[in-house]
Amino acid sequence: MEGPQREFRDGVVPALPGRDRLSSWAQSEKVVPTTRPGFLREAQSPQAGPASSAPSGIHHSSGVRSAAERPTANAGNAITEAVAPPVPMPAPITSPTSITTKDWTLSGLLENSNFQLVHRVSIHDELWPTKADEAERQGIPLIVEGWHTDPRWCGAFDADRLVAKDGDTVLSARNVQNYKDIDMTLSDFVEHSRTTSRFTTGDPPLYAKDVDCPQEWRDWLYSDVIPPELQPGGSKDLLAHLPHSERVETIMCYYGIGDTFTPCHKDLCGSTGHNLMCHTEDGSSFWFMTASDVAPEVAKYFQETLGQELDWENHATTIDELRDAPFPVYVAEQKLGDLFIIPPRSCHQVVNHGGLTMKLSWSRITVKGLTTALLYELPIYRRVCRPEIYRTKSVLHHSLRHYTKELESVAQVSPSEARRMTRDTAVLDLLVSLFDGVLREEYGEPVDNVDDGGAVHNVRSQPPPTSPSSRSHAANEQPCTFACDFCGADIFQSYFKCDSCCQQQNRGDCLVICSTCYVEGRTCKCTNMVPTQRCKTQDLINDRNRAVRILRQLGAGEDSHTAVLTPR
Repeated sequence: MEGPQREFRDGVVPALPGRDRLSSWAQSEKVVPTTRPGFLREAQSPQAGPASSAPSGIHHSSGVRSAAERPTANAGNAITEAVAPPVPMPAPITSPTSITTKDWTLSGLLENSNFQLVHRVSIHDELWPTKADEAERQGIPLIVEGWHTDPRWCGAFDADRLVAKDGDTVLSARNVQNYKDIDMTLSDFVEHSRTTSRFTTGDPPLYAKDVDCPQEWRDWLYSDVIPPELQPGGSKDLLAHLPHSERVETIMCYYGIGDTFTPCHKDLCGSTGHNLMCHTEDGSSFWFMTASDVAPEVAKYFQETLGQELDWENHATTIDELRDAPFPVYVAEQKLGDLFIIPPRSCHQVVNHGGLTMKLSWSRITVKGLTTALLYELPIYRRVCRPEIYRTKSVLHHSLRHYTKELESVAQVSPSEARRMTRDTAVLDLLVSLFDGVLREEYGEPVDNVDDGGAVHNVRSQPPPTSPSSRSHAANEQPCTFACDFCGADIFQSYFKCDSCCQQQNRGDCLVICSTCYVEGRTCKCTNMVPTQRCKTQDLINDRNRAVRILRQLGAGEDSHTAVLTPR
């Protein structure tokens, strides 16, 4: 989809066996980022980098060891990379971007030998769900067309009707020429879109991105028109297993006219994107997309040839740059009723053409996407200091618990029926493998500082704490969701915190650094950071062992990785 631009232990556990099959199962990769630890946020261009900067309480310890001196990752852990030496990124190009679709036609674009057409399938083809599954498995984009011909097409997909109902709603519209956002009402935005030139002449075009989904549109999405396996929170979306208090909103809308665009990007955390054209006023959208398996090549092309960082999502590629790329580019023109399905890690750019278009988009995280995120995407996010948003490790943990409980419940009633649930069993077996890798990363000796479920939040935006009792009460009312104050990684279990540096500068209640940043030399000014855990590690191990036991009970998971872990 068009990516959101958001601002940003008990006992000793023996070494867990590695699972070589995880990497090959996720997707074939030859290039893995190696500059992650060496990228310093201080070196970023303030115009091109992520919105937030490192808090002034953080600094790189003068005692940072060289790559040769640093401990490397467990060789059996497919998720953790070996630490690489610092390699500075090239300064990104930050000149204003201007793209015009004047004279663009799909047939004209396809004259470029590097461009190939995205395959289409009609909703009236009874086999389209099977074809969609196959395309996602292969990591190639697909268009499911003709949704507007379904008798159940939503009548609320109309700009005038939307303005009549929600015209006073304030949204944020982006000037795509200078990347500045403007707050305006929906009715004013629609009027501006209808009176502005459809090409980059005169008044700059405005693009309303990440708009809250109208309720009628949301109701239609959750009706029986879109199959449950494609719905957000549906049968093939692991995000559905997060507690309601921790779920992330993936449903959003995009409104724009010709020459507005979303720069080249990948959907968050290995998710599968969906984008439906709901309304057009003589408009369309041109999509430029890649297959999932060339994502490393795209990143390399951005860095070495274009002088850009793909995962900063701030560079709109030109036709010439796409034509000269060392990888094939899929091209399509999205029209009314076209649903684009974007596989995980597909790099894609969307450029609107002609009159006003309105699109509905959402994301899902499948088991394969979750694996891809843990193996490949999260290391990149840490390198470029990009917030994780989707809380991947928490999704893994809650999904593990979900499938464990589901199989246990069925096994209690009918063990034979539980044994026939081969898909759920295979999913749980893979989740155990992934969770083993997370436990290796997050394990630490028992410490006194165990977070009771929310006492520390993203501290730079929080007021100074009042009293321990009020902090504990607040912790019980909302989930403990916070991130590393340097790289933006989600804090799942182990981290380091300092209660003094931020309070001295009136920057919140404490400073939080993930364990990976800490071992790479990042710390606070006083260097007295305290190792802390969100919960007892043994609780996580117990969840893992519970999953292993049901797998064994059902005769699955006879590999060595299904050993029950016990304190040594």
